Amino acid sequence: MKWAFIDYENIGSLGKVNLSEYERVIVFLGAKQPKLDFTETKYDKPINMMVVQLKASQANNLDFHLAYYLGKYDGHAERSVAFDVISNDTGFSPLIAHIKASGRACKQVKVAGATGDTEKLIKNLSAKPREKRPQKVTALRNHIASHLSIQGNEMAIQKAVNQLVQEKFLKVSDTGVEYLA
Repeated sequence: MKWAFIDYENIGSLGKVNLSEYERVIVFLGAKQPKLDFTETKYDKPINMMVVQLKASQANNLDFHLAYYLGKYDGHAERSVAFDVISNDTGFSPLIAHIKASGRACKQVKVAGATGDTEKLIKNLSAKPREKRPQKVTALRNHIASHLSIQGNEMAIQKAVNQLVQEKFLKVSDTGVEYLA
């Protein structure tokens, strides 16, 4: 039996996760995320899902809530229940290691094409003429947060900026954003 603890701010869509393999699914939704996106995924049986909708938008707020529930359920769930933390955020690694050391099967499941999906961002930004693209770093970060529905998740936003730089799509400097493609 497996339970999923999903960092929705980090992965951006439930369509990227096979929810049917879990006995219980706990989704952590950021304060600025009004709804869940399942894409076009359909399931042939009900999903036992609980959504924890956060009220405040602060750095790492969702991560703290997810950590709280991991600890809470670690104390209450049968030892035979395995926990999957579904997030690309490596900050959960020490907590996962601690839970594993206590005797529970617990692992992190990373999602390909999660909120750092550079192809999606490049396609979106390339559709605009260069002069209409965000020219200041703050505007770029706001665009990324809005486009990927990760408002308030500074770590995920910075990761997306870094990926755009690594892909040589743009350069960031003190004077602003320079598009290379």
